[in-house]
Order: sequence, then structure tokens, then C-alpha cells
Amino acid sequence: MPFKKHIRPGKVEASPDGLSLVVNFTTEITHLDEDGMPGRVEKSPDKREVPIGDALRGLRLEDIPSLAQDLVEKCRYIPAKKTGEVEKVLAKMLAMQTDAPFPRPKGFAPGDSQSASNRSNRSCAQESVLDAQLVDLLPDASIQKLDDYVEEMYEEQMEAKAAGAQRLLRVCTQVELLEQVSEHPSLLGVLSRELRENAKRSYELAVAITGIFLCLSRFSRFHGTLLASHCGDVTMRVLEYESRRRNVLQKDLQLSQGQMVARGSQVSSAERAELEFSERRSRALLDRQDHLLQLCLQVLRSLSEDTKLEFKLVKQKLGQLLIPLLSRHQEDLLVRTLSMLHKLSVFEQNKDLLVSSEEAPVRLAELVGQSAPEVSSLALRVCYNLSLDEQGRAALTCQAGLVARLVAAISQQGTRQVALKLLYNLSMDASARSRMTKQHPTLAGLALQLVARGTDQVEEDAVALLVNLSADEATACLLLAEEAFVPMMLRAISNADATLLKVLRHVALHAASRPMLLDTMGRDDEVGPSFEWLFELVQLAMRSAADRHEVLAEVLGTLAALDCPSPEVPWPELCDGGLLELLPRLLMVGFSEDDVVLESVQLMSVLALDPPCAVLLAGSKAIPLLADWLASKRADADLMVQLLFLLRCLLLCEETCEVLLRTDALKRVMEALRSEGGPKDEEAAQAVQAAAEELLHLVMAVESRKKTDTWTKRIQAFRFKLHNEEWCHALQASPPPPRGEKGEGRDRKGRHKETSSETRAPSLEATMPSRRSSQGPWAETMGFGELEEKRGRKKTREKRS
Repeated sequence: MPFKKHIRPGKVEASPDGLSLVVNFTTEITHLDEDGMPGRVEKSPDKREVPIGDALRGLRLEDIPSLAQDLVEKCRYIPAKKTGEVEKVLAKMLAMQTDAPFPRPKGFAPGDSQSASNRSNRSCAQESVLDAQLVDLLPDASIQKLDDYVEEMYEEQMEAKAAGAQRLLRVCTQVELLEQVSEHPSLLGVLSRELRENAKRSYELAVAITGIFLCLSRFSRFHGTLLASHCGDVTMRVLEYESRRRNVLQKDLQLSQGQMVARGSQVSSAERAELEFSERRSRALLDRQDHLLQLCLQVLRSLSEDTKLEFKLVKQKLGQLLIPLLSRHQEDLLVRTLSMLHKLSVFEQNKDLLVSSEEAPVRLAELVGQSAPEVSSLALRVCYNLSLDEQGRAALTCQAGLVARLVAAISQQGTRQVALKLLYNLSMDASARSRMTKQHPTLAGLALQLVARGTDQVEEDAVALLVNLSADEATACLLLAEEAFVPMMLRAISNADATLLKVLRHVALHAASRPMLLDTMGRDDEVGPSFEWLFELVQLAMRSAADRHEVLAEVLGTLAALDCPSPEVPWPELCDGGLLELLPRLLMVGFSEDDVVLESVQLMSVLALDPPCAVLLAGSKAIPLLADWLASKRADADLMVQLLFLLRCLLLCEETCEVLLRTDALKRVMEALRSEGGPKDEEAAQAVQAAAEELLHLVMAVESRKKTDTWTKRIQAFRFKLHNEEWCHALQASPPPPRGEKGEGRDRKGRHKETSSETRAPSLEATMPSRRSSQGPWAETMGFGELEEKRGRKKTREKRS
């Protein structure tokens, strides 16, 4: 049977011994039937090891890209798109040969074989620990004596247990021996039990066991073994205990200091010396505790690659333990804490915990301006995660100095992109935009300069920030004072940039900035005001009508926002320049998107209120097309309100009023009021109903002034049916009158009597019976209880008489 073979590339990682490159892939075999159609598919995962130990000897950091390219070209299991991933793995393997994994491992990403961050103020040579220094830190050990070291963990003395754990840690510093350590049948279980039971009794034991967990947790293949031995749970318990212990130490120290201050001069020199000794001892304990907390956070950060453990950490409220750690001043501990918060802040529970805390937003805003680049970058990322929520944005914008620190972060290449994204999120709320402009008036000008000279991703983020800022009226006026604004807007028109055109639209929407915009964009000292940019907008709209509705919507929105009379905006010239030719095309049902139709309707309202343009609008084909949109978009509240407002504007001009009254638009309005296909939102439905009622009232007033009643009678009849809908339905559902001549009825005794032909509403003669003849049917449809009650009252009156 024929088949097709396909190799799907997978993850590229380093081998445990650090001498080979492990290439994972999946082989897919698709079996074909007799017609050549695909059938059963077999998938078999596999991997290949590429030895590169000799190539790494003497390799420099700048030679990594060339080596990665050579490996990609020679190995057919590595596609070209994974060249960057190969470079990262090679860099980690090179660092693994030069740097010691303990006592200062700095990897954040789960499964990383080496540090995921680069300290700008430390070089690899400074971070590496020589073998001679390692001998001073840890006792000598050998893998052949692994069972002996495990036996030492059963000793009763803490010193013997700590010595055995340190020897095991020395073995784990050799990466090629980690697999043998993880395969030991009882080692991890014993270490987990000892850390749970004796971490409070020996600091050295806790540090050594946590260091062993850290060495193993840096490789993803050992995570399952660590979790099976409950290493993550006991590490979490140590973190909880040390956090509570620190709080107790700080409270005792503050209490002692407060007592000394209260006693004043009564404190003896011996008591003062004792207090100073207690302070030094407490600081030493806190420093040692910071080291242990740092190790615990690294272990949990690496193990949290497993989704189950990540959810478990959220349920155990790890975020609540991390918030007090933000007040520490040790850089390494702040880095680990912020890294863990960055990972956990994507959960809503932790996000709410950080936002509701009084300490966390303040401290995060301070850390954004930290001199250490790694701390500042991680604080920015945590704030960015919080800014995705409305409550988080409100908490961050209340922090004084945050905007200034973000502006300073924009000037740095490493933090510019995250700072721009954070400013964009913070500027989404109207109140926040106004507050940001007051705190830092140059923010809008800075964003404008970045857009003017920026490229690629930075330009996109800066443009997005500029769009949000331009929605504020004060900021829009500040933008118009910048020299780069006019060239940038002209470039946006020529390049048909929809995002930059949105900035122009926002500026035109404000009443304060609209005259300034017309003056700034049309400034020409030699000839006078120039409106060439408006004609370019109209031409751009005509070119974009077919396939670029985003650009078209922004252009039409900008023109509709220029709500100015003809002397200020040359509306008649723009209509002759193609605007009136474009509008009927856009208003054809099925031709344009809904947002384009909405902007077109708003633009027609502006033209209808301008007397010179109203005459031109009456001769176009756009007004008769409005009835179709009234019939097809009853559920769209925004479009319906704008359409009703447009009809109101058309009624105010004599020429457009005559054209409108000859169409079916008013009939569609009445059908929209009576039908059940309106907006589902009650508030939106009430807004549409109020606008429609006002429009019908205006139609009756216009016809009253003209001494006509073509639509007045139909509106009156419609309102009568609308307000008496149940009664009219009851009449239509009632049985026909008894046999007899037309206009006759029967009284209760069965005698015929004459009925009048008068009706309550002259326009309903065909559907409503006469007053006298209607009494019979209503009596027949009356309930049995009501008839018996009436008969009882009649007999009572006869007895009394």
C-alpha cells in the first residue's frame, strides 16, 4: 500500500551531560488508498543526538550563530526556522561549561539548562566559580559513594545530616551525574522527608536539600521525578514557614526599638548594646533567610512548568506570600520574587490579590524605576499584566511618579517596548488619560516623535499610544502644537495608514481642537487657507471604497467629525469633488460594512444641516436608499438612532424634506416601532423609540405648517393602533354579529335595533364596528362571573324599588 512520510520537527534541547544536542521530532506516515486519498496516519516520536562537545571547546560567544547555522545545514531534522532556538541552546550549553550551577543559578524559564537573563554589570568570568572555590563551599564527594551519603541522612545529629546533604549537592553540581541521582530509588524521598521535618532545625540542611532540588529542577526531564517525591510541596512549606518567621522577627525587632525610644534617656548603655547586638543578629538571620527564600522560589519557578503544580500554587495563595517579599532590598531575591509574580499574575485570583493590596501597586511602581535593569524589566512586565484589567489600571494610575518612570524607561532600548505597551493599557480609560496628561504634559509629544522617526514594532506601539492619547481633548490640543503633527498626518493620508488616520479623527472630534486642526492643516501664508488635505481625503475614500473598509471608515469618520458650516469647511466643493457620488454607492445594502454605513449616515447628517449642501443632497440618489437600511437594521441601536437623526436633519430643509416625504422611510420607521425585531437591550430600545417618536412628531409639525396631512393621518392611525393594540386585537378576534341586515344588532331580549355608523376613529372604519353594535360582541365575550354579578346587582335594585 502506498504511503507518504513526513517529519515534523520538535523541541531542540541540551543533553543532561551537556555534550550533545538533542533534536526531538515526530515521524508521520500517511497511508494512501487505491485512489491516492490519505487514510490512516501513524505518528511515532523519535530523537537524535548531535555530539558537539568538541565544537564547544574554545568556542567564543560571537561564534555561536555560525555554529548554529552549520548544524542546521547538516542535520536534516532541524528546519531553518529553528536556527534561533539552536543558538539559544548552544549559548546555554556554553555557559554550562564555564559557569557553576550552584550556588547562584539564575534560570527563570522552566527546563532551562542555564541562566535566562543576562546581568549587564556582571560578566561570565565574574559569575563562574572555580573548582578551588567549590572545594571551599562544599565537601568533596563521589558518585560511587552515593548510597553512603543517603545513609548519612538517617543520622540523628543535624551536623551529620547537613554534611551528607552537602556531599549530595556536590555530586549534583556535575550535570552528567544528575540522571544517576534522579534514578536512585530512595534518595529524593529521603530528602523530601528531611526537608519537611528538619528544615526548622538546621539552616545548612535546608539550603543543601533545596540546592539539590534546584539542580534537578532546571531540567524538564526530572520534573516528574521531583513531583512524584513531593519535592514541590515541601519547598512550598519551607517558603510559608520562613515568611511567617520573618514577620515575627521584624515585629520583635520593631517592638524592642519602640520600647527603647519610649524610655528615652532611661536606657542604660548595657541595654543599648544588647539592642544593637539583637539588631545585628536579626539582620544576619534575615540575610540567611533571603538566601533560602531565593532558592525556594527558583525551585517553584522551575517546577511550575507543570500546569497542575501551577494551579496548586495558586490555590495555596503563593501570591499572598510574595507580596511582602517586594519590600526586600536584595537584588537577587527581588528578581526571583518578580519573576514568580510575573508568572502567577496571569491568574485572576492573584491579579485581584495584587490589586487589592495597598503595598503591591506602590512597591511595583517604585521598582519600575530601579537602577538594576533586570528588576526594572520584571517590574514592568508585572505591571503590564495588571494593566490588562480595569481595576489594575485604576490602581496603577493612582501611583505618583509612575508615568515619569515609564517615560524614562522609553528612552532605554531594553524596556521601551514594554513601557509603551503599559502606557497604552493605562491610557485606555478616559480619566486615566486626563491624569497622565496633567502629570506629564510632554508624553504626547514624546509619542509623536517616536512615531515620526520610529520603525516596525516600536512604531506600532507608539501609534497605538498616540491614538489613545488623542482621544483626550487637552492632549489633542497639545498634539496640534507639535511641528511633526502636520507632516505625519499628510504622510498618513498619502500612505492610507488607517491607524494614523484614527489619530486625525480623534483630534477632529473635539470641539476645542477642531478649529485649531482646520487652521493648522490648512495653513498657507502665501495664498490663504488651503483645503487640499480635505480633497485628498475624499479621493482616498473613493479609492478605498472597494476593498479597504478600515481606511474608508476612518476617512468618513474624520469628515463627519468636522461639524462646521460651509465657510469653514468647503462642503459644496467636496460634494462636487466626488463625495456625493460616493455616498449612494456606500449606502447600497450589502455593499459596505456596518461601520462604514454608520459613518456615511453621520456624514450625511452634517451635509443635510449645511444649506448649500442640502440642495445638492436632495438631487442625489442617497436619500431613497435610507428606507432599506431602516428595514434591515432594526436590531442595531446605534445605526437606527443615527438614521433617525439623519431623517430629522432632512426634514429641516425644504428641498430634502420633499424628497424624504416621497419615500417609504417614514413607513419603515413606524414598522420598526411596531415590530419585535428591535434592540434587545432595554435602554437602547428606549433610545430608538424616543428618537422615532420625536421624528414622527416633527413630520406632523412640518405637514401642519404646509397645510397637508398625507402622513399626519397615517401617523395618527398608527399611534391609535399602537396605544390600543390589545383592544384592536380583541375586536379582530371577536365572533361576527348575529344574522340580520347590515348596521343592525340585537338587544338582550333578542329584538333588532338600529346602530349608528359613527366610529371612534375615522381612519379605522374598515376594521372597527359601530358603537352600538360593539356592545353585543363584548357582552358575548364577557366572562360568566361578570354577567352573574351584573344580574345580581340588577335584582337588588328591583327589590329596593
